[in-house]
Amino acid sequence: MKRVLLAFFALAISLGVSAQKYTINGIVEGLPDGTVLQLNPMCHGKEAALGETTVQDGKFKFTGTAKEPICVHVMVKDSYGYCALMLENCGVVVNAKVTKSKAWDGVDLYKWKATVLGSPLTDKFYTFTAERAKLDDLYRANHEKFKDVHDKANRLKDEEFAEYKKTEEYQAMERADKEFFQTADRVLNGLILDNKDTFWGPLLAHQFMNYFTPNQREQYNQFSDAAKNSWYGKKMKEELWPAGGIGEKIPSFTLKDEAGKAFTFQQLAQEKKYVLIDFWASWCAPCRKEIPNVKKQYELYKDKGFEVVSISIDRNAGQWKKALEEEQLKWPNFLSNEVADQFKVKAVPTMYLVDAKGTILAENDDARGEKLAQKLAELMK
Repeated sequence: MKRVLLAFFALAISLGVSAQKYTINGIVEGLPDGTVLQLNPMCHGKEAALGETTVQDGKFKFTGTAKEPICVHVMVKDSYGYCALMLENCGVVVNAKVTKSKAWDGVDLYKWKATVLGSPLTDKFYTFTAERAKLDDLYRANHEKFKDVHDKANRLKDEEFAEYKKTEEYQAMERADKEFFQTADRVLNGLILDNKDTFWGPLLAHQFMNYFTPNQREQYNQFSDAAKNSWYGKKMKEELWPAGGIGEKIPSFTLKDEAGKAFTFQQLAQEKKYVLIDFWASWCAPCRKEIPNVKKQYELYKDKGFEVVSISIDRNAGQWKKALEEEQLKWPNFLSNEVADQFKVKAVPTMYLVDAKGTILAENDDARGEKLAQKLAELMK
């Protein structure tokens, strides 16, 4: 161990700082030689990997040029788990121990325990994530404290649950939850706006939030021009004010079924009047909760020109197929993260109701539940 640490620090010192490019040298334990690693930007959407390399003799290396600082994830290709660091044009050493397990959907999950040396921006990034970690600890403590209340509530039927919500123990849990989310909002929003004049503001917004809603537009508007024009500022604007929308055309796409047969939107919409494009996943509870409503609308209007096209973003094909068997979906079903990326899908469910030409008539909340039923009833008159 002493020799490994000496080698680690010697390598870090020898790298120095380069104004021209970044160099990430890794010493890793737990990954066999030949393991493919990628350098992926941290963001809400899926971006192309900035680099790819393989582990050899317990080491790996990435090199390139960073146009501006961004946060990246060093991770095993097609897996979960990563080592996060800031990409800046300097020499960096990552010393990591990695353990492998399986995630809930059967995909490989790698837990990285890493030390990063040589990147001042990474040191600063870790101070921000430490604040988020404190909130995570508080959330876990609250959940453990009220675990019995959660479990009991989940077992009760509707009428029993309505009565249970009136009890002091349930209301105590609700008060604790409310207080936690108020604290989390104050702390995280404070960190973002404390850094509103630099790239850190929109970067931290991406780090702390899984996706943006129109509520974050006010936050974005407080950023400086420098922050708005940063890589993360531009990404945030794209998500808050997406191209397209009602009256716009969906992007052209091609889907392949399990046999490899290709289908364009035009083929799927042939002889149809309206198509509901439903991005979902087997693990997404709101997605599956919406399925009975979609089934109902499909049965009502399938003979009147209504079609549904479901596109799963599952990373595990087996879990997707299992969900299809359970749900018995009678319309075209595909598995494609690539098409989801074309639509800039940030979270599921994401739904679009379009006409046969691909013009968007309703989207997201307006294409779900009772609003979908109302819209279809209006269109089918």
